[in-house]
Amino acid sequence: MARDDFTKQTQDILAKRVGVRCSNPSCRKLTTGPRTESHHIVNIGVGAHITAASPGGPRYGPSLTPQQRQSPENGIWLCQNCAKLVDNDRLRYPAELLRGWKAQAEASTLAALEGRGEPHPIDLSAELDLSYAEGQIRSDRHDYRLEVTLTNRGTEPLGPYHIDLEIPSRVVASPEEQQSYVPDRSTREVAFFRVAASTTEQEIYPGDTRLVMSVPYYIDQRLFWNRGDLFEQPVGVTLYRRGFGPFTLERLFGDFQIF
Repeated sequence: MARDDFTKQTQDILAKRVGVRCSNPSCRKLTTGPRTESHHIVNIGVGAHITAASPGGPRYGPSLTPQQRQSPENGIWLCQNCAKLVDNDRLRYPAELLRGWKAQAEASTLAALEGRGEPHPIDLSAELDLSYAEGQIRSDRHDYRLEVTLTNRGTEPLGPYHIDLEIPSRVVASPEEQQSYVPDRSTREVAFFRVAASTTEQEIYPGDTRLVMSVPYYIDQRLFWNRGDLFEQPVGVTLYRRGFGPFTLERLFGDFQIF
């Protein structure tokens, strides 16, 4: 089967949207510069596929069309080292993580372009994760809990911080019963939740992982058969810490159910 490779134009778009820097937040290496000859350049960057260009490749998405695989939305600009890294360890670097890198790199580049000063550094000590736990599973209804965890990969206590979560509102039965629910930020389409840690007792110590948010939701037969684009809607969680840029992790709602 033919590979759905990026065109030269798409590669150019991916590079320029992040200022020709690697999108890996722990790298951010400049990927283009001058060669000795005045009319030549050196390029060590590559437009990598978030979901693979062909079956058998890393993170291949069989539901995507060839046009979707070749589009800029399915690409991320990386240096050659980081591109090889993410393709050799697909479990450590899932598609949702790469999408988070891409969004963060583009936001950082836009901030610099708009003259808002140097963007805040990326917080490499805080590792955010989004997963789900199964509750009661019946043939006509599945109950789950959406879980947000935060791991301290640094050497100092982690805090203060706050975390925002957005999930399609129609899968949350009674959001107002959740202490973390924020009605003023919620809409008919999206339920908004927030937790904050501001005291010493709430700090996360180096090496520790803490469950910082847990939100119940469900899928039943009515929702499933009338889902429309529900499974393609995003579930997003964003970490905010003073002195650092916000970090967002986003996945499709369909990844959080097995109905």
